[in-house]
Amino acid sequence: MYGSARRAFTLIELLVVIAIIAILAAILFPVFAQARASARGISCVSNAKQSATAVLMYAQDYDETIPRLFNRGSVAYGFCPSGDCGPEWGDPGTNPNRQSGLFWAVLQPYIKSAQMGYCPEVGKTNWQSAIPALTGSAYNPALEANGTYQSSFAQMAVNIWLVEWHPDMNWNSRPAAPAGPAGAMAAWARPAELIMLTADSVWDTGGVSVSAGVGNTGVWPANPVGPCGAGIGWTWYVHKGMQRSGNPQPGGTGTPNDRGINSGMANIAFGDGHVKPVRYNALERCDFNATAGVWAWTHWDPRY
Repeated sequence: MYGSARRAFTLIELLVVIAIIAILAAILFPVFAQARASARGISCVSNAKQSATAVLMYAQDYDETIPRLFNRGSVAYGFCPSGDCGPEWGDPGTNPNRQSGLFWAVLQPYIKSAQMGYCPEVGKTNWQSAIPALTGSAYNPALEANGTYQSSFAQMAVNIWLVEWHPDMNWNSRPAAPAGPAGAMAAWARPAELIMLTADSVWDTGGVSVSAGVGNTGVWPANPVGPCGAGIGWTWYVHKGMQRSGNPQPGGTGTPNDRGINSGMANIAFGDGHVKPVRYNALERCDFNATAGVWAWTHWDPRY
């Protein structure tokens, strides 16, 4: 008596199963990637919120004034009594025993976490690649450990018009010595609409700045079209962007407009502490302010 015969898959059946699996993978993998990107974006929003809270806590302790970009003066900007007040913006120096007085560094007692300064979508800065390329100096692990590198090239960047270029308000020249209401929250006309922090800044639009996730510490607007004038600002609209590269692409009226830097959204902490993702064209608006009779950067200029 013969046993029951086994039935194997035919070649056609195997190919059909493989094809179905391939189709499902092609459909689901992008969905999984988008889900991971969304999770990183939410984490970045959380970092921005906690950082904004730290800024407001600092302001409560210092007469409603947020930290300056340079809190010991600045050699590069011409106001430093001793002539040796580094580390500077973009220049961390080489001495690991020299405490940084830059914006992000003075917030650390209120945050107590260097990780809050990194946007998960950008990734933690690769300091070993970044420092030699940006400064010409050798990477020093002690300067990374004590936070000097991060404060000099922070991804969590402050609107520079709030802390240095106020009250001058001239994007084309260095600010005057500290004076007036720089950093004073009482001088902000519309805090709920005013950018305080961007959680996604980039030091430059290409090279190691993008590939190593280097931040800019201070940011400003850069819409190439409009009566507010051209410029180069370094908010990185990396969330759901068209690409991660920093190669300039034509835009506006022929002015370089970077699709990798400016195509997505950025997570922004506003002056009242609330945080939300905002697209490039919505954030970097130049509008006519009828009350003051001037063209102004709507979300950047604290005066109007």
